[in-house]
Amino acid sequence: MIHRAFTILKRRGLSVLVRAATLRVRGILASRAKSFQTHRHLFIGKSGIEIGGPSSAFARSGIFPVYPIVHNLDNCNYSDSTVWDAGFNSGSAFRYDGNKQNGRQYIGEATALNFLASNAYDFVLSSHMLEHTANPILALTEWKRLLRDQGVLVLILPNKQYTFDHLRSTTTLAHLKQDFKAGTAEDDMTHLPEVLALHDYGRDPDAGDAADFHNRCKNNVQNRCLHHHVFDVELTMGLLKYVGFQLESLEVISPYHILALALAQVKKQ
Repeated sequence: MIHRAFTILKRRGLSVLVRAATLRVRGILASRAKSFQTHRHLFIGKSGIEIGGPSSAFARSGIFPVYPIVHNLDNCNYSDSTVWDAGFNSGSAFRYDGNKQNGRQYIGEATALNFLASNAYDFVLSSHMLEHTANPILALTEWKRLLRDQGVLVLILPNKQYTFDHLRSTTTLAHLKQDFKAGTAEDDMTHLPEVLALHDYGRDPDAGDAADFHNRCKNNVQNRCLHHHVFDVELTMGLLKYVGFQLESLEVISPYHILALALAQVKKQ
């Protein structure tokens, strides 16, 4: 942490360092989701999978702390090494809570989980991952396939208004439908020019300077840092409804979260 602070100070100056520290404190002090107590019974003793975990949002001190109450949790990451965590191996142990038995770690695209059986889980968790996916409808369709009837999805997205994407236009549901129809793959770079032109570096102290950020974005297939799409409450609601989820609750949580809890509609026999 000290090294990171020194790097930000050296590259970006004191004002950006103060901003970064403020954002970190706000994130630590984020309120617990009001919906957690209402819906915690849906997770007690249940088995699920997280996409892109582990996440502090679901940990004991997180905004939706389900880790301590579930029976078992598996996880899937796109690679065995990411900019957020390193050292994943398919089939290895997924450690999500010190007091729980480890789950199973998988390696694969969030949009192509054919190695996992349908109707295999009671719930799916995802925190700040879907915006990094080039084809969100395909991803959500796959996650829904994994769920048993009336299975639960907890989806946390960045609220555009309070992030470094605030200068970008909110993605439309029509655009996401077109990506799905076209079979847009994870190597898609359609949004790169917009990201480079409208990224607010003042709200992203980890971005480095423009050259650093440009190089990171160009290597998105390897690092998956690019935000392909920009979400607000309306898009979140419309997207979940389109894919076939029944929205049970939706909250805007400081500093920059949209948290939705939805049920997979009953599948026809």
